[in-house]
Amino acid sequence: MGAFQRFASESSYLERVHAISLGQGQGPVAERLITTATKNGDWVFLQNCHLAKSWLPRLEEIVKGFNEPGVKLNKDFRLYLSAMPAAYFPVSVLQSSVKVTNEPPKGLRANVRRAFAEIDAAHFENHELKLDWRRIVFSLCFFHAILQERKRFGPLGWNIKYEFNDSDRECCLLNLDLFCKGGKIPWDALTYITGMITYGGRVTDAWDQRCLDAILVRFFAPKTLDLNYKFSGSSVYYAPAGDTLKSFQDYIEDLPLIDEPIVFGMHENANLAFLRQETQSIVGTILDLQPRSSGGGGGSSDDEKVMAMAESILEKIEVTLDIEEGKRELFELDHKGREYSMTTVLKQEVERFAKLQRVIKSSLETLKKAIAGLVVMNEEMESIFIAFLNNQVPALYRKAAYPSLKPLSSWVNDLRLRLIFTKRWIELGTCKTFWISGFFYTQGFLTGLLQTHARKYDLPIDHLSFKFTVTERYRDQAAYQEILDSNDGSCPEDDEIEDPEDGALVHGIYTDAWRWDDKEMCMTESVIGIMNTPVPIFKMVPEMDFSPDKSEYICPLYKEGLRQGVLSTTGHSTNFVVQMHLPTKEKPAHWINRGAAVLCQLAD
Repeated sequence: MGAFQRFASESSYLERVHAISLGQGQGPVAERLITTATKNGDWVFLQNCHLAKSWLPRLEEIVKGFNEPGVKLNKDFRLYLSAMPAAYFPVSVLQSSVKVTNEPPKGLRANVRRAFAEIDAAHFENHELKLDWRRIVFSLCFFHAILQERKRFGPLGWNIKYEFNDSDRECCLLNLDLFCKGGKIPWDALTYITGMITYGGRVTDAWDQRCLDAILVRFFAPKTLDLNYKFSGSSVYYAPAGDTLKSFQDYIEDLPLIDEPIVFGMHENANLAFLRQETQSIVGTILDLQPRSSGGGGGSSDDEKVMAMAESILEKIEVTLDIEEGKRELFELDHKGREYSMTTVLKQEVERFAKLQRVIKSSLETLKKAIAGLVVMNEEMESIFIAFLNNQVPALYRKAAYPSLKPLSSWVNDLRLRLIFTKRWIELGTCKTFWISGFFYTQGFLTGLLQTHARKYDLPIDHLSFKFTVTERYRDQAAYQEILDSNDGSCPEDDEIEDPEDGALVHGIYTDAWRWDDKEMCMTESVIGIMNTPVPIFKMVPEMDFSPDKSEYICPLYKEGLRQGVLSTTGHSTNFVVQMHLPTKEKPAHWINRGAAVLCQLAD
């Protein structure tokens, strides 16, 4: 760093330092700069290399070319790179570089300590707002630390891991100083700028924005100036009432080394999510380091295992879905000659599952031939072979299938249940309760329900939304299927369930960061050690311009626990299914801070 400063300090050399921020179309410009600099000894600084993913392979070739025989480089030439952590960054470039990393400190105490190490003592202590200023600054720094540290809790913290950095905090403090001239605090303006622009400008998920707003209110609002105000249910975390910067720094040094989930507004079970995430990362690294060899010659134990798994999978997914064999009522037309919406949904489900079955069957037949030595074990077959040994779903199947975090064994069993559920729908023409987790494309089912209701009552579909009512009855699809198998396809419980006049009865979802209270019929806190519990059968009824009670919690339903997906034009992830409204005795903000959601399926 000292050499860089000496080099840049001389005005004659400043003209020889070339910095460019990479992005769309900047790759060729950077390449020309490098080519020129290698000859005349200039320094080139490529910023934000992670934004030029498509150009990074070319950068790798350029760096490799520096060490090729016969290549002459000016002895003064230097190439500097800056980038955020990215899995696609070329490893060879890292290996041939002198690396300097700058990571944010881990833990609330370290994070706030770093912030207060950069604060000017005179301005902090002598501001015209006096104690209010000092406490607001501390609250903002603590808020920034909370946002960064929530990432460690995975999807409970944020659906997407946003790179909040020190510049966001500095920008907030500058805005605070600018707007507080004259001794007044314009809370509305500051809250909007902080939540929607400075930090909200990074947030791309609508549910994450809701969470950010709920956190901001806890740390940046008029109530936070109350001397008795605490940031959480714990008495440890609050804005001190000191007069000097040193007194605030002393308080920071006394903060706990290990952060309690309560300060984030989370349940103690949030630590389970953190530990599970750490374990999965370690296990994933170990599996990635396993030998990438299929074992070669026939007769090896690995070959036998994979061959047996292939046979078992082929047997389990051998469920024929033929829409032509469906019950007659499926193909009846309404009074306007239109096919029923739910029949269209069923046809689409059959097509999607049939395509997935073809992909699996074709690949497994090829894999069996490759193991037997009849065809070449190509890269695709080898990846399936290794995935089977690691009990992982091959990438080929994930690409053709629905979102799922299950390991291979559970995934295959789940797929078989989905196929049987769809086959039973074809044969019976309707279902007493729909297994919402069994749909390939869940959003299609919801649209089918809305369209059915809109056609029945001649209503505009864009004004319809679902009203949810949770019942007292539970249903587990695997157990339900066992009953059907042992009773010639009938279940006594079905006779006790009344068909809804409108909408549908749905089962098969799980809580995440909360549980359902059967006595009070509302949301309540999770049991320590238990992250997910089943939700009873619930009724979904479309209603015109429906608006839930403000005291209820608007709970997002996701297909699986990762909560991530491709961002749609609505601002929601494609992993998102629908928003449910659930009764609760707590304020909705309580569950927002908890990261409470509902999942169609679990990861095991």
